[in-house]
Amino acid sequence: MRVAKRFLFIALLCLAATVSATSVVPKPLAEMVREADHVVVATITRVDMVDGKGRLLADPESRTGPGSANQMRLHLEVHEVIATRLPPVSRTIRVPLWMMWHYELGTMQKHLTGQRGIFLLTGRDYQPVYPANFQRSLDERAEIQRLLEH
Repeated sequence: MRVAKRFLFIALLCLAATVSATSVVPKPLAEMVREADHVVVATITRVDMVDGKGRLLADPESRTGPGSANQMRLHLEVHEVIATRLPPVSRTIRVPLWMMWHYELGTMQKHLTGQRGIFLLTGRDYQPVYPANFQRSLDERAEIQRLLEH
């Protein structure tokens, strides 16, 4: 009996660790396109991070994630608006990323700056339509446009 209780306790700990991990369930592209207020082709021109009081952080080792008030932001230059349901999209927009992701400023700047893609956004403040996979490959354009027509 003692072994069974110990096994159950360990299993519950593993389940709790899995549930609290920073991840999101994948969301189908069709659902994200349906929920998007803005679908734009853009280039990430800059990546920055602010602390919980909105102060810009310059240290490339600054991090985001659970327990941190820091937030990573993508600065986009919009080349084309494929679709929008709200007032016109600005030529440059700032997209705040989900604060629970484990990101490091310098790494994200290095890997994301200059990337071009299709961005699925929502609201007047250009939030990601979903924390994951809201930046799509240009190769998916035909599929995204097809989904927008339905």
